[in-house]
Amino acid sequence: MDSGGRSGDEDEGEGSQIPDEDELMNGIESISLTPTEHQRIKDLLNGDRLNRIKRFDRRYLVVGAGGDSAAAERRMIVYDLLDERGDPPAIATRLEEFGLTPDDIRLWGRVFDILCGEATHIVAVIEDFDGGYVWELGLLFAPEYRQKVWVLKRAYESEEEERRRYENGMAASHIKLLLTGEQSVEWWDVEDLRAMTTRIP
Repeated sequence: MDSGGRSGDEDEGEGSQIPDEDELMNGIESISLTPTEHQRIKDLLNGDRLNRIKRFDRRYLVVGAGGDSAAAERRMIVYDLLDERGDPPAIATRLEEFGLTPDDIRLWGRVFDILCGEATHIVAVIEDFDGGYVWELGLLFAPEYRQKVWVLKRAYESEEEERRRYENGMAASHIKLLLTGEQSVEWWDVEDLRAMTTRIP
């Protein structure tokens, strides 16, 4: 979700396939990294940023639309609200803060997996199931991460628009699990998004 997917405000075409847990984990594990790539991951994750994150009691990994888009701006609202919390001390982070570039595409999944493990809470700000970030959704179902995940799902005024944004026949049951349960809440506008963020512990 951090990898700069298309905004929810743009005109979408066909939804991307969302991999299930096994497909995504197998995909991550099947990538054979070179010694240089292993060193690149160490360099990215052994710096001051990750060391600072580990000192906080609450560590929020905020995922969602990236790039220069209205959806990305709304994601940053959630990021800022969580990062400002002080009781207990909290910090928010995003995948792109660790210096990954498009040239590091083979490393994105591995780094995202590691950051999910470090987080105490994973917060997904979702406005659609389109764009280049959808593969990350599969990892949120991994047993070791599932209980950490909170979903802030944008709601739309018409059922037709709701279906257009979220319908994905390739992973219908997968999506249903993500969007239901006590840790999934809906929001309609920015004011509502701010209010719903307060429900995240």
